Amino acid sequence: MQLNDFPKEILFKILEETAKANIHDGPAYTFGLSQAPLPLQRAPLQRYVRGPVPPEMLKWDATAAIRLVCWQWHDWALGYALKNVYIRRWKGGERWAELSTRRENYELYELIDRPTGTAVYRDPFASLKQTVKTFTKYPDVAAKIKRMWFHGFYTTETDELIFEALKNCTNLTSISLPWTAVRHMDAKAWRGLLLGNGKPLESLELQAVDPTSQQASEKDNQFDLQPFQSVNFSQLRRLKLFGDTNFMPITDRDLFAIARTATQLEEFHLTCISTISIDGVMAVVRASRSTLRVLEHSPRSQDGFWHPHPGSPSDSEHLCDLLRSCPKLETLSISLPSMCADLFSNMNVKWAGDLQVRALHLCGHEHGRSTDEATDALEKLLHQARRLIHRRANSYIPKDLYVELFFSDCIFEPSSDAVHGDFSLAQLTFDGSWPTTLISSGKGPYGSTGLYEKEEEGPFQRMEEDEYLMGVRRKHLSISTRA
Repeated sequence: MQLNDFPKEILFKILEETAKANIHDGPAYTFGLSQAPLPLQRAPLQRYVRGPVPPEMLKWDATAAIRLVCWQWHDWALGYALKNVYIRRWKGGERWAELSTRRENYELYELIDRPTGTAVYRDPFASLKQTVKTFTKYPDVAAKIKRMWFHGFYTTETDELIFEALKNCTNLTSISLPWTAVRHMDAKAWRGLLLGNGKPLESLELQAVDPTSQQASEKDNQFDLQPFQSVNFSQLRRLKLFGDTNFMPITDRDLFAIARTATQLEEFHLTCISTISIDGVMAVVRASRSTLRVLEHSPRSQDGFWHPHPGSPSDSEHLCDLLRSCPKLETLSISLPSMCADLFSNMNVKWAGDLQVRALHLCGHEHGRSTDEATDALEKLLHQARRLIHRRANSYIPKDLYVELFFSDCIFEPSSDAVHGDFSLAQLTFDGSWPTTLISSGKGPYGSTGLYEKEEEGPFQRMEEDEYLMGVRRKHLSISTRA
């Protein structure tokens, strides 16, 4: 019986295990030379390990021999190696002329005692241009790709090259693009990407960074075609916006345009972005309220625990009611203008795992003063969160729910009846006699990872929740939250 006579499931499993063995035995690191000598100059050189070979390159190398056996193995190998493709901008202006681009020759390179080489210019967009040529010439190869990431390309020219490369990716389901594509590509190009000739796109990620001053100042990059005003997002299942920039950033206007048709989103992520307010976030949440499973809104950029204020809602809708009424929502991490006990009052929610809520105020107490009424509202909020945690743990299908509430420069942990914060001033005021339940905390201004090497911030401490609330009522502590 020949190997190709085996059922496809068994044959493909054998080929997969062979590829994994080839990855294990093949070169896993790239090499370079230090102190690149310029022409007509001599400089001592040292060979060093540049870094690990990316996973997609390892897969391509591991299937090189398999692709040469027969068409069936070749077709499987293309699907295995090209399922996920990363296209990166070359980080640097030179490469080493001596070092072969064929990684199978690296073992010979390691035997060279005195390496030599010369710095040679390399087009930083060479990988992107070659991708366009390959996909145009071999559309069947492009059709094997399921997920693609483009990193480091932020100009009109590169955006056009990216969309040119994507034309033949008919089975693409997930894509990560530079945010500039939202400005530089028209609605027709976006409709072709989202709906296309093959499968509709399911996951869209937009990454933003501050471009170089040269890129930002070029007139060719300073225009906005506003494509989302006439694009259909009804087939999209996952949307992620990541990164902060001041150059034509993603704003509420873009999210309002997305929310017109994004009615089937299951995951919505906004991370490290401060140019979108709570209005834009909630517009998308309302549109996909019946299908949303994951909602992550962490607007902090480089501010850590002290995240930017998400803005105040333009209408009078109670956001706590909206969030607890999402029937399929399981994972929640959000920054709100205010929160209250109503957020945890629905005992039938499907929330599970880690849940984080960051808020500047308490609902109904947006004045931000540390009053007895505000303290009562905070106590009710913590009690209601604890009730929901116990309900989820004791349900017919038990689920662990871990809640962290970030409010008034403290981290509240209802499941442990604990409050984490910097209470050193209260200690000094009472000569160390109060608080009595104070111990060191592993949390800090940057969450459960603690401090982030900032000298002006002391380590957080942990005290019992009841003592904290008593201290606020006796004016030993304050929950003043004025912006």
